[in-house]
Amino acid sequence: MTQRLQGLIVDWGGVLTPSLDAAMAAWAQADRVDFEHFRDVMRAWVGPRPTEEPGGDPLGPDPAAPRPEDAVALLAEAPDAAGAASSPVHRLERGELTPAEFEQELAERLTEQGSPVAAPGLLGRMLAGLAQLDHGMLGMVRRAHDAGVRTALLSNSWGDHYPDELFDGIFDAVVISGRVGMRKPDAEIFRHTAELLGLDPAACVMVDDLPQNVRGAVAAGMVAVQHTDVDSTRAELEVLLGLDLVAQPEESASPRTAGTGPGTSASP
Repeated sequence: MTQRLQGLIVDWGGVLTPSLDAAMAAWAQADRVDFEHFRDVMRAWVGPRPTEEPGGDPLGPDPAAPRPEDAVALLAEAPDAAGAASSPVHRLERGELTPAEFEQELAERLTEQGSPVAAPGLLGRMLAGLAQLDHGMLGMVRRAHDAGVRTALLSNSWGDHYPDELFDGIFDAVVISGRVGMRKPDAEIFRHTAELLGLDPAACVMVDDLPQNVRGAVAAGMVAVQHTDVDSTRAELEVLLGLDLVAQPEESASPRTAGTGPGTSASP
């Protein structure tokens, strides 16, 4: 690479927090929700993926061995087209549906499937597992910012309860889908974020845990890294940004915790 990138944009849930799949699995167990019922609701809301043959299983070739993250990723990875655009999840992420309205809608659908669940506080319970921040990733973003890289948070929100007080000195821009009426993986939200940083999309790298959001960032002109763990993401960013992002001994290793409760946000 002849010139290092100048902007670092990171996702929230699954990048700066623990994985969404673990959070959803814990919620389903705690609320006694049959995860197959949750998957069925997601299927009904989004329909088949664009690459799926009619009549096929949108969750892949092995529905007998479901993974907790599949039900959310199915909707999170779907572009705003056909039925997906009007799904409650996409409307929530664009700020067109309030958290309370979404909770009521989801609770009703789960009850119809045979998994009755209380609507009040449903989002808070679903996303409680995302409360613990990943200190390694947060520190890496801070070190990049301190080195002169323009940084931004870009998250698809399930409500709006982000710990904005933690963002000072870390992010130059914070883009929450429900606040701007756009959502990943649509190109407009990536370009909007780059514009807020004063950069061309080609000068930015996006870090996200979902493949479709990675592809969306690339389609918008960015470089993208699919996050799986801190070490592999750091190795890629060090090359792309031309920086040493290893934590220094004097840095605190204590984890930070984000707020939780009704309206708690995620970026599925």
